[in-house]
Formats: sequence, C-alpha cells, structure tokens
Amino acid sequence: MNLKPKLISSAIMSSLMLMPYAVLAEEDAIDTGKMTVTGILPDRLEAVPGSFDIIDEQYLEERRPLSVNEQLRTVPGVMVVPDGSMSFDLNIGIRGQDPRRSAKTMVMEDGMPIQLAPYTDPVNHYATPSTAVSRVEVVKGAGQILYGPQTLGGAVNFVTKPVPRNGEIEGSVTSRFGNQDFRGLHGNVGFGNEVGGVMFDFSQIKGDGIFDGSDYDIKEYRFKGELDITDRQTLGLKLVHTRDRRNQTENYLTRDEYARDPFSHPTVELDEWEQDRDVVQLTHKFEVNDNFTLRSQAYYTDTFRNGLRGSNSGRLVDGQWVSRLRNCDAANGGAGAANVAELGNQDINICGGRHAPRQYYTWGAETRADFGHSLFGLENDAIVGVRYHQERAHRQQVFATNTAQREDYDLALIAGEDREGARLDAYALSYYAQNTTYLGDWSVTPGFRVEDVRTRDRDELSSDRASDSYTEFLPSFGVAWNGLPGTTVFAGVHKGISPSRADREFDAPGARAEPEESTLYELGMRSSYFNGVVMSATLFHNDIENTIVDNGATFDNSGESEQQGIELAGRINFGDIYGWTNNIYFSGAYTNLWTAEYEKANDPANDGNRMQYAPEHLLNLDLGYEHVSGIDARIGVQYVSKQFVDDENTRVETGNGIEGTIPGYTIWNATVNYYIPNTSVTLFASVENLFDKEYLVSRNEGKLAGRERLFFGGITYDF
Repeated sequence: MNLKPKLISSAIMSSLMLMPYAVLAEEDAIDTGKMTVTGILPDRLEAVPGSFDIIDEQYLEERRPLSVNEQLRTVPGVMVVPDGSMSFDLNIGIRGQDPRRSAKTMVMEDGMPIQLAPYTDPVNHYATPSTAVSRVEVVKGAGQILYGPQTLGGAVNFVTKPVPRNGEIEGSVTSRFGNQDFRGLHGNVGFGNEVGGVMFDFSQIKGDGIFDGSDYDIKEYRFKGELDITDRQTLGLKLVHTRDRRNQTENYLTRDEYARDPFSHPTVELDEWEQDRDVVQLTHKFEVNDNFTLRSQAYYTDTFRNGLRGSNSGRLVDGQWVSRLRNCDAANGGAGAANVAELGNQDINICGGRHAPRQYYTWGAETRADFGHSLFGLENDAIVGVRYHQERAHRQQVFATNTAQREDYDLALIAGEDREGARLDAYALSYYAQNTTYLGDWSVTPGFRVEDVRTRDRDELSSDRASDSYTEFLPSFGVAWNGLPGTTVFAGVHKGISPSRADREFDAPGARAEPEESTLYELGMRSSYFNGVVMSATLFHNDIENTIVDNGATFDNSGESEQQGIELAGRINFGDIYGWTNNIYFSGAYTNLWTAEYEKANDPANDGNRMQYAPEHLLNLDLGYEHVSGIDARIGVQYVSKQFVDDENTRVETGNGIEGTIPGYTIWNATVNYYIPNTSVTLFASVENLFDKEYLVSRNEGKLAGRERLFFGGITYDF
C-alpha cells in the first residue's frame, strides 16, 4: 500500500499535539437527560472497529456554526466546499472523494437518507439546520456498510433534537443578526412525560449570499412526536416542511469578471432558486427484552426544485471573457437558446433564462434487529436488517425566450425552446448483517451488505427507454483491542460502492456509468487514557474501480484510482490536567491525503494526476478559554492546501474560469459565549473570515470566492 513510513512513526506524537474537539470520549454516555437519542453508532463505542467522529451538542453551542461547512471542518478527512450562499447545497467529500453535491457520501437525518434520489440522482440541495441538530455522527470505517447505498468513504448522520420527556414544558428562543443582512431566528417548544411527548421547531435564516444582491431566505417547520404504546414499545412521528428561496446561480464568474469584482455577478437579479421539501418519518422501537431490540422506520420525501439561470458560460468578447445572457428578446426576438447576447449589449431585464424544474419522490421501509447472544459460549452483539427503497425523479430543462416565461416556468414548459426531460426510477432491496464477538480485550466484527438495485430511465421527448440492474455484495471485517483503559486500537477492511448515475444530458437516454467499487483499509487508534487528553489517529487506503467523474454534461467512468493518507485529531484540557477552576484548551484536526490519484485512467494521459477537489492538507486548530463565570471564547484557524478541479490537472487558468488550480488558503474565525449566571440567557458573538481574506473555493461552472468577513451576534433564552 506504499504508506509513508515517517508518517506512521510520527502518528502518535502528532496526535498528542492535535487534541480532538469533535471526538467523543468513549466513557461519555450519549444521553440527553430527556431520552436516549438513537443514531447510527452502537452503544458500545469502544468496540467499533473503525474510525468515527461525533460532534456533540456542547460543540454546536460553543462554536455557533453558521452552516454545515463550519460544523464539519473540524472532522479529519472531511472536505466541505462552500457554495454561493450558506452551504445549503451540501458539498461534502470524504478522503478524496469528489464533494460535488455530496454524491459520494451517505448523508442522513435520523438514519433516513436525505439525498434527493440516493440511487439515481444522489445530490444534496438541503442541509439540516444546525439549530435543529443535537449531534452529528461521521462514520468512515467498516461500520458504514449498515447504511447505503453510498459506502465509498463515509456516512454523515444529523441527529435531531429529542422530544422532552421529563413532565415539563421545555424550549428555547434564539435570535441572531449580523452584517451582510444576516438574520437568524429559531424557536423550539415541547412537552412530554412517561406516556409520550410532542415538540415543535421553527427556524429561519436569511441574508446576502456570496454575490452582492444574492439574497436567501430559508424557513423550516418541524414536528416530532412520541407515544409509548406499551412499556417496551414506542412510536415516533417526524414531519418537516422546508421552504427555500434564493437569488443564486450555479453559473459563476469568468476570469475577467472575477478580477473586476469577485462578489458581483452580472445576472444575479435574474437568477433564482426555489425548493420545497416535505418529509414524513415514522419510527417504531420494540424492546422485546433486555437483549433484543427491534427498530423499524418508514419514510417519504417529496421535493420540488427549480433553478433559473440568466447567464451561460463565458466567452471572449473584445478581449474580455464575459458571461453570456440567455435569450434576449432584443437580440433575437426569442429565437431560442442557441442565440445568446454578449453581456453589456442588452438590458438583462428583457432576457430569458434556463429553467431546470425537477420533482423527486422517495419512500422506503426498514426493519433492523439488534440483539445479544452467546454463540459458542462467547458474548456477541448482532445487527440484522433489511430495507426496501423506491424513488422517482422527473427532470426537465427548458429555455425561456421572453420575460413572461422567465417569471413562470409553467409557461416556459408549454412554449419554451430546447426542452429536455427524463423520468428516472429506482427500486432497491438492501440486506445487511454484522456480528461483534468479544474475546477478552478483543472484539471481532465481520459483516456484509447486499444492494439489489433496478433502475429504469425514459426520455420524454424521444420516448427512448433503458433499464439496468445490478447486485453488489459488500463484505467487511474489523478487529478492535481495548487492552488499555479508555483506548481502542482497530483495523478493518470493507467493500464499498457508489451507484451508477444517469447522464444529465439525454442525447443518449439511459446512458449510465458503471457503479464505483472500492476496497477501504483502516488502521488506527483513539484514546482518552491520559487525564484531560483525547486523541485519535487513522491510516487509510482506498482502491476504487470505475471511478465516476463529473464532466459537466455527463457522468463518466475514468478508470481506477487510489486514495491514502492519515487523519489526526485531538484535544487537551489544561484545566483537567492541572486541576484549574477555569480551563484552557487546544484542539485540532489534521488530514494528510498524500495520495489521491488515477492509477489506470481511461485516458492514459491522466495516470498519476491528482483527483478533483482533493487537497493534500486539511488543518483546523482552536485555542479556547472557559471561565467559571460563564464565559467561553475561542479563536480558530482553517488551512486548505491547493486543489485541482479536473482530471487533466490543468494549471493555466482558462478564460471562462472553469479550469485552473484553486490556491491554498488560510482563514481565521472566533466565537465568544456568555452564559449569564442565575438566568437562562446566553449572549454570543462569532466571526467568520476574521481578517476578511479574499480566496477562491470553487471553479464549478466558473470562479467562486469564499465568503467575506461575516460577523453576527445573538441571544438565546432557554425555558
């Protein structure tokens, strides 16, 4: 596996310097004091034969993360690429996997997939609001085979706040405000007792996106309820409605537009994004006895989204690279999408645009048994489950040729030009099983997952049809050793996949890449052996066949690839070590992805090239202070090294801004909280990009800058 010896030998010493903030000490219980919150990790964390990270409620309260980007950047191995607003579109990449729309990461909320269509179009335009989250779990080892279909690099599960069950009304109200017209409001109230409980949750976040005038306004309404139908059985219901409105485009800036002003977009007043999302999740937990628990869930999601772009990719005009306007009446009398006007020649208010209305439905049911047994006279914990999942995606694209069609996509669908459309269906039956056998200080965990998938595609314009089917057997095996107090040494291997995807362009209806297949190896440790110190280190190696690459218009297999590196994380609390009343802490997470390259690329010229959006170095450090008076404060720094954005590793920037490198960047951030004594009031303030550094984060369809300095403050009242 060609692991670097000097990094192996220094792993333990380095981990002593980088102390985890987002890693849960293994003796800590995952209990909110209201009811036990169930996630995707088992109760006995010390036996998990792979790497994982937990971002707990205290972390979320202390750091006040604005988005998923701020939540996950302290988790080693995780790369989050910001989008044009507040990372609502959720670009998560784990261990060198392409982060584009998190298509290669299994993303869940309370164990339910939240990708629009996990098997046919596994993109994310939604992120669970941080105000609704109790805990975030990131599983990167062999245990992720219990969740699918994406099992290449890792799984992320957002665990929402529990229903209170202590016989009192509980809740909180939080208000946030800052520059860039940032506003945030969150309210939560619930009541429960030994019979059951209910909880209502509302959140809203609004402000300016990356580009001046690119407003966003996201509202979300939540309901959770529980009912104990017997002493051992609990029914649960969760309802979610999300209303997402933004002046945002996925077509970013050309080289020359970015040079003039990276925060100004020529058609931002035309570009619109809307998304409405409804979710129903039913759960049933049956504790048959002290050694056997049956968990079931049924879920349904209905998501509609439409993105309107007023501009197209740039081209050279009079020596300058500029964006082009879609379908200007004054230029071509509404003659169609093939005719575009150069920016500056037309009034953009009379131009059309490209609509991309899409409807997604997903539904499924899952039953899982967790039980202990004594096979061969040994202690064992087993998990066995099955899930049926079905999804339907209706994708359309149409070019509005006048202002009326731009303002109403239904009119554009009737009379617009260059229309495209497709129906994508998938049916998947998944089986999984895992058994942990305890042998003194050792635990051995074999397991497997089977994905039996059927897909069907139909081009609505030509009526061409295509279908596909495949069955994947994904074994895993892991070993953990707990010979030292508070310490686990583990090793594991598992097979993973990322499902094939239908092309976005429908000239070849039903065309699909082959599913990606991977073999991931891990060797690592996590420990809280020393008082006041928590640390972890993991070496990993991943071999992938049929690597799927986003080539703009299509998804293609680019051959074999390899990723390997080391992850270090840790935290040191000097207050615990020296017995201080107050606490000074130092925490950090570091990833060295020294290999992320193509080995046997379909294009031999790409052999040895770096993979897309896979920086070699990721570093996050925090220095904090916690005072008994109720004040805690921290200052942090994030470093991301240089990235390539295409298989060819293009180094010279193109005029349209799409190709070229993304230079490394360093940004600073800080947070302070004041928990007013003898009250239920908390005052807080936070700043991102403290020194207002200008930096590039993406070249997807053009150049996109990172967010300017954003300061916000707020108040929370708990009751």
